[in-house]
Amino acid sequence: MNVKQDFDRITEMLSALIEGTDAAQLDDSTPCSDFAVRDLIGHFTLGRFLFAAGFAADKERGDELLAGMPARMGDVVADGHKETYRDASERLEHALEGFPDLDQPVSLVFGEMPGSYALQMLSADNFIHCWDLATATGQQFDPPEDLIESTHAFFEGFITDASRDGGSFAPVVEVAADSSSLDRLLGLCGRQA
Repeated sequence: MNVKQDFDRITEMLSALIEGTDAAQLDDSTPCSDFAVRDLIGHFTLGRFLFAAGFAADKERGDELLAGMPARMGDVVADGHKETYRDASERLEHALEGFPDLDQPVSLVFGEMPGSYALQMLSADNFIHCWDLATATGQQFDPPEDLIESTHAFFEGFITDASRDGGSFAPVVEVAADSSSLDRLLGLCGRQA
């Protein structure tokens, strides 16, 4: 598994879904019960800004982002969801270019960890939000099997009872034994396919 290549592939899928999201859809509901489309996009866009600051070792920028955390995630993108997401993605890509050894530690708002693990965390989060955004906006999402499997493997070790109890993840949704690998991943993450 190449963590950076997987991240790039997920970014490509997410970016296509952002480009396919019309401004008229921003107030529509999503599978994330607390988020409208605007909030969902704001959530993962802010995440990209925060990870960019971490990988760039720009603590001042990270602190600034946290201090300016909006009450509603949708406020991150204001009236320019595509432009703001592109800006966050470009900043993150630039920060990653300056962080060539993913075995080195990176300091993020929730602690220090190897860069490879941080990038896997962001990839998994963005992958599942690809499905959320596609579902909310009526777009196609047909990810490759290897990305489904690597995301599932990551979340199996990442999601805990505490994270479910804290509201970061919904309870497991049971799926049939013959369900697709994507449906099994969605069930693990508390999504109803």
